[in-house]
Amino acid sequence: MTQANDEPTRRRRRFRTRSKLLLACLTGLLAFGVAEVGLRLAGFSYPLPYFPDEFCGARLQPGFRGWWSKEGAASIEVNSAGFRDREHALKKPAGTIRVAVLGDSYIEAFQVPQNAMFGSVLERKLNANAAAAGINQSFEVLSFGVSGYSTTQELLALRHHVWQFDPDIVLLAFLPANDVRGNSRELEPDDCRPFFDLIDDELVPDFRFRDDPVYQYALTNRCRFKTAVINASRVAQLLYAVQSRPATGEMSEEDSTRDDSTEVGLDDECFRPPQTDEWESAWQLTERLIEQMQREVTQRDSNFAVAVLTSSLQVDPDSAVRRAYAERLGVEDLSYADRRITELGERTGFETIILSEPLRNYAERTGRFVHGFSNTSPGRGHWNRDGHREAARVCAGPLLQLVIGRSQSTLKDADSETGDADNRNRTSGKVHDD
Repeated sequence: MTQANDEPTRRRRRFRTRSKLLLACLTGLLAFGVAEVGLRLAGFSYPLPYFPDEFCGARLQPGFRGWWSKEGAASIEVNSAGFRDREHALKKPAGTIRVAVLGDSYIEAFQVPQNAMFGSVLERKLNANAAAAGINQSFEVLSFGVSGYSTTQELLALRHHVWQFDPDIVLLAFLPANDVRGNSRELEPDDCRPFFDLIDDELVPDFRFRDDPVYQYALTNRCRFKTAVINASRVAQLLYAVQSRPATGEMSEEDSTRDDSTEVGLDDECFRPPQTDEWESAWQLTERLIEQMQREVTQRDSNFAVAVLTSSLQVDPDSAVRRAYAERLGVEDLSYADRRITELGERTGFETIILSEPLRNYAERTGRFVHGFSNTSPGRGHWNRDGHREAARVCAGPLLQLVIGRSQSTLKDADSETGDADNRNRTSGKVHDD
């Protein structure tokens, strides 16, 4: 009898327990939904768009779509080749001059819309200049930028991802402030990436990163599932951002005020002659990597050029800010890397485009920053729309001249061959007549 009377009581308790659990779940789901909608309305988005790559360590996930608001704000679309760009056919269209741009986060350009990024603007500038010059060919610019890439990774990307598109010009976008360090195993803190060793004056690739636990984990289904969940939810992105900041090697907006002359992700040492053997070795290795890239481009009968990118303090519109930074480093100016790459280009015969002076002149003339965004420290971080536009404008002229010079050289070679043939014919005629 007692057991019979206790049964309704137990049922009521189970019902209340289940009701509380259901209410808690519904409350949690409602709170999650409100937070998700709120974060989306606020524009918060910190996705994980990267994917393991057996040669370069990482690249963008093919087909990724998302919104970026970590620095600047833009919609992100990654093509099937794993780069932020529109789709490009492997076969080059007839009458087209292809320009492949290799670089890091400056070329990836998550901070601005795709039509405002360097590669897109460069394509429009080249086609406008070509039309004005009467060139009866169109330009197609392909952007192969990935955040954190070093010259090492860009050389490997050229070999394994770029040549299939058959570019006529390869433009290396070189950022001294972290590319020199990034090429050196001794200086680069992120060792989950490829390096080259200089052995008996030969560049030997080092792919030890493939055995790194971080890289091995990135290959697992568990990691891919976790990444998919994070990319699908702004709440998950917030929790992940709070838990840990991914070490991508890119510049971040999370730096201090402009009075602090060190930016996160960048290295002051590139602005002065090497102070240690490690830095001199890093520079020598970097120069060899650029020379090797030029050699491989030339062997494929393409043109090679290097654009030396800017750090924000190099092109600050306030000369006092630049002067204070140089004084802190103990140098007269911030052009050591510009001069060193220019000298390398003069020795080995490639076109060098130095961006610091024209971008600095633009900033001084207009009073506008070419780096930085409304949601970051003023004038710090990556190029904004003005920076991308001005850099593309500066690069368009020299790249067009490469095409014009190549065309003239081809004509001269053809004329020379014709002349040689005429001489041979005349000589043959003379022998025959005699």
